[in-house]
Amino acid sequence: MSGEERYDPVANPYAPGAGTPPPALVGRDETISATEIALRRLRAARTSQHLLITGLRGVGKTVLLAKLAALGEHLGYRVIRIEAVGGDDTLRSLLRQARRIVEAAGGGNSVRRALRSIESVSLTVAGTGASVGRRVTGPDRDALADVLVDVARAAADADLGVMVAIDEAQRLDRHDLRRILAGVHRAGQDGLPLHTVVAGLPNLVGEVARAATYAERLFRVADLGPLSPDQVAEAVTVPAAEIGVTWAPAAVDRVVDRSDGYPFFVQTWAFHTWNAAIDDPISAADVDRASPHAEATLDASFFAARIARIPASEVAYVRALASLGPGPHRSGEVAAAMGKTTPQVAAFRDRLISEGVIYAPRYGWVEFAIPHFDRHVARELPDRP
Repeated sequence: MSGEERYDPVANPYAPGAGTPPPALVGRDETISATEIALRRLRAARTSQHLLITGLRGVGKTVLLAKLAALGEHLGYRVIRIEAVGGDDTLRSLLRQARRIVEAAGGGNSVRRALRSIESVSLTVAGTGASVGRRVTGPDRDALADVLVDVARAAADADLGVMVAIDEAQRLDRHDLRRILAGVHRAGQDGLPLHTVVAGLPNLVGEVARAATYAERLFRVADLGPLSPDQVAEAVTVPAAEIGVTWAPAAVDRVVDRSDGYPFFVQTWAFHTWNAAIDDPISAADVDRASPHAEATLDASFFAARIARIPASEVAYVRALASLGPGPHRSGEVAAAMGKTTPQVAAFRDRLISEGVIYAPRYGWVEFAIPHFDRHVARELPDRP
């Protein structure tokens, strides 16, 4: 069989994409297993910790969140899955999904109570499906904790559990995050089958800790980093082997080097290598042949989309941080690279953190939240004379 026939792009087994599940989800078994135990314990009326997933962009947080949500559904949980986008849209989505769960639970006092709690937080009648008996002019956000508790109680009465899965959770309004955590805490105290998985950038740990003093006891933390070389090899070779294709060890090593183990990069390099390959087995030369396509794809999608969202007023800060090389770096160093003082650039720093471009790994330090972003900025936004 010729290389052209063997490496049919339609049969390409790799899946680079935003939140797209890879054909082989490697390196996450421990987190999946621990979550399954936690979910089963809750259904058996035993307490367990909730889960906080952190990591840079491209490490597979969204993919893992989706896997855990599917696991919850399999184990008899009704899942509220939202992506925090800032503003009231996040709450609207939470309330809509909560209402569907409660309405499907049947009747009874617990259902009626949950519906009242949902209506009390409703932003608009049209936005959340609240009853048309009266128009709610603004949300009673302080009842958000009640919503989670009451929905969990209504589900429990129907012999169901509830899972709340929140992606990009660092973008939640801090006060809303505090109310959600209060509801999660109360549900645990009442022995209700509510399990929460929140995922976000590394600064989410600090946001959660500031929102609730008991957060460190409420959550176990899964800090997702790059895959090990062996895990990259598994992610690359197993999907190909399932359709009769092999990779030469040197080719796998190339993907390890080019991707640095970041799952999105692994999928991108494997995908484009497959499409460019002519050797059998897939060779290091095939990876080199794919290089222009893989790099152009990363530049045009993964990186460029994020640069496009950066206001012109913040580009100088991004350029200065990139000029310092791989981080983290002290905030004062970045300011000095801009020829300014730290207070003068604090507003830029704070906005870039809120936009998820950078994060603060510890007080007074900053780092890009996007792997290899410093290299891309250095290429595409060179320092101006």
